[in-house]
Amino acid sequence: MWTGNFPNLDRRILSFAVTDETTGWYKDHETDIAESDYTWGASGLNIKMPGLTWTGNAQKMSVKATTPWGCLDVHLEATGPDLKYAGTGTFPSHGVRSSPTWQYDFPSMRTTGSLTIQGQTHNVSGESWMARQWGRMPMDDPWMRWTWMILSLPCGDKAAIWDIVSGETENCWVTVLHPDGSYGLAAVKPLADGADKLWASPATGKAYPTRWRVDIPSLKTHLTMHSTSTEAREFTGGLSPHMEVTAAFTGAYEGREVTGRSHVQMVGNWSPQPTSPRR
Repeated sequence: MWTGNFPNLDRRILSFAVTDETTGWYKDHETDIAESDYTWGASGLNIKMPGLTWTGNAQKMSVKATTPWGCLDVHLEATGPDLKYAGTGTFPSHGVRSSPTWQYDFPSMRTTGSLTIQGQTHNVSGESWMARQWGRMPMDDPWMRWTWMILSLPCGDKAAIWDIVSGETENCWVTVLHPDGSYGLAAVKPLADGADKLWASPATGKAYPTRWRVDIPSLKTHLTMHSTSTEAREFTGGLSPHMEVTAAFTGAYEGREVTGRSHVQMVGNWSPQPTSPRR
């Protein structure tokens, strides 16, 4: 689930999706919200709009989301430190030109509550990863593509990768958060070089990989990753069509064998583009 407020575009968007990795069942809901129906509290966390109530603070949150086919009612509690991207919480605007992007995450949120799908209610528990980002969206670059990838490692480390490709530059890097709150930064080999098994969207024609290689030489990390959805999932509304999938990885992290789960977001067309300045 994500919600976005884009004042410069006069857009407010609510997106919600559910994937059953066992059966392959998938459903999403995405809608624009009128400015008069969107409220954001001046202090603390207090977001309200049709279909969503999100309240609390940095330690504890409650989220209630409603769609035509189901609803989510969960409580989240931070059980680890926050992750500031690049160690400071700010980095160049998607790797290119102009203004910066600000982002911090709460990657360890104990989650309990319920999920109701088509009239059937399920108790849920687990760990959530919450991301908060703001800054200029680079909607004017026809070659802009990016991958945002988050990994929870068995040792307790949390890794967040940005791989950003544009006509001007390419930037692929990882912020690693350790359980004690310390962090490290490292260069990542471009994910596009190890992307494979493209899936072409029947709705937009855009192609997205469903397999990746993650190589971080300075961390002795070499992972293979694949989508765990039965087919790629594309949001076609919002600001731009994009893919959101759950994924699994195996390989080596800091020289030790690991397996784990991931989430991948991809924006842009990842099919071969011979006329692009970048691959």
